[in-house]
Amino acid sequence: MAVLLLVLPAAIPPGLPFAPWHASHGVKVEIARLPPGPPWVRGTAEIPASAERVFAAVTDYRHYREIFAPAIKTADLLDSGEGSARFHFVWPYPFPLRNRDAIVAYSGARLEAGAFVLSWKDDARPGDPKESVRIERVAGETRIEPLGAERCRVTYTYFGDLGGSFPAWAQEKAWKEEPVQYIRAIRRRLRLAEPGD
Repeated sequence: MAVLLLVLPAAIPPGLPFAPWHASHGVKVEIARLPPGPPWVRGTAEIPASAERVFAAVTDYRHYREIFAPAIKTADLLDSGEGSARFHFVWPYPFPLRNRDAIVAYSGARLEAGAFVLSWKDDARPGDPKESVRIERVAGETRIEPLGAERCRVTYTYFGDLGGSFPAWAQEKAWKEEPVQYIRAIRRRLRLAEPGD
């Protein structure tokens, strides 16, 4: 699989004060709260598959809808290039809430020592599709580091803007679940068993 040699500009601010938060399904989750805005959230897990195989799964852009269902309602691929893609995503929210959407650009790269990174950020342009409430700031990355031939560490970091206003309990629940469900989606895609907690 071809990848870009350059990635999107660093979307994650350096030196974020991550603190341990919880663990679920083999994913350790940390949070960096930076009031008054949304936090940054990071989930880390070891996966019994090669870094190359995991990277192939998270850059299988044409199958994002099925990989990340049911969390994503639609994942329309607007354009793609060598190792990159631009999507219109719609996330379903239960009534009476309105769905959220965003335009997101992805870029993948091979790093030193067999590691990989997939970076993303918001990339709305005039004429892009829009549905419901737009999430204006989207940013994050997935880092994949080999731990041997058939094992790797996946670190998923994202900015917790949910778009609009939610009760505090709903925000906390969404932030806690996002990295766990992301790692679980990778495991499902690779047909790997869930670890015991």
